[in-house]
Amino acid sequence: MAVSEATRRDLYRRAEGRCQCTMKVCDHRGRCTRGLSAGYWDAHHRRAGGPDTPSNLIAMCATCHKNTRTYGR
Repeated sequence: MAVSEATRRDLYRRAEGRCQCTMKVCDHRGRCTRGLSAGYWDAHHRRAGGPDTPSNLIAMCATCHKNTRTYGR
């Protein structure tokens, strides 16, 4: 299901325009430092198949999002 624009705006504000990724498989240490450019970030579900609510979403740059286990599924 697609995340609503209102939820995406809230998520972007909560992330302060920065990627929230902390995955160890990415090329950064700790939290990613990339900004969330228009069209190049995704709302990633913390729990796959979970609700499209801010508590179950994090903002990720496109580069980090491609490293998730559920990308493209």
